[in-house]
Amino acid sequence: MKALVYNGPGKFAVESRPMPALQGPGDAIVKLSKTTICGTDLHILKGDVPSCEPGRILGHEGVGVVHEVGEGVST
Repeated sequence: MKALVYNGPGKFAVESRPMPALQGPGDAIVKLSKTTICGTDLHILKGDVPSCEPGRILGHEGVGVVHEVGEGVST
């Protein structure tokens, strides 16, 4: 999958990353059809969030379809 990756203040790139996997019975994986970054991500890109280390994948404003669910997901 492609991901927007923070590589330090003012540095970012679209990189290939592995597909996520279910880690627990209550997990769900959503295949995104559209996504974007938000204001918080802009602060990260600027370097205003020192706790955010290089390698962080940005963007959590998404729309998609449920691709896979864990065995504990019933609805």
